[in-house]
Amino acid sequence: MGEAKLENIFYSFWMGYLEGVWIDFKGEGNFEALKKELFEQFGKALESEEVMKKVDREEPSTIGHAEEFYPWWGKYTEMSLSYSKDRHKGTLYINSRIIREERRSSEKQYEKRKEKEERLKERGF
Repeated sequence: MGEAKLENIFYSFWMGYLEGVWIDFKGEGNFEALKKELFEQFGKALESEEVMKKVDREEPSTIGHAEEFYPWWGKYTEMSLSYSKDRHKGTLYINSRIIREERRSSEKQYEKRKEKEERLKERGF
């Protein structure tokens, strides 16, 4: 991506739809190359106060070990670039907000159905 060399690319799908992409890379040079490319393509990242208001604790977070963190959150897609200087590793995470919400809704419906089935079993049905 741009001038950066990427280590691993992981894709996550839900019901045949692409939900997210997780990209790992090593080294500060690759981090700087990715950061440059993303700022050129998507503009300024969110400020840290905005990030803390919007971070969803239920989703995997790349903030934990990062000394540098840059998020871009649009109407349909969330993207974040993080880098840990101590570990010399970073991650670019791209997620579909629409697919994530569909998955969560379906999971809630599934849990309700399972709870109902358990109640019926307890009553001997």
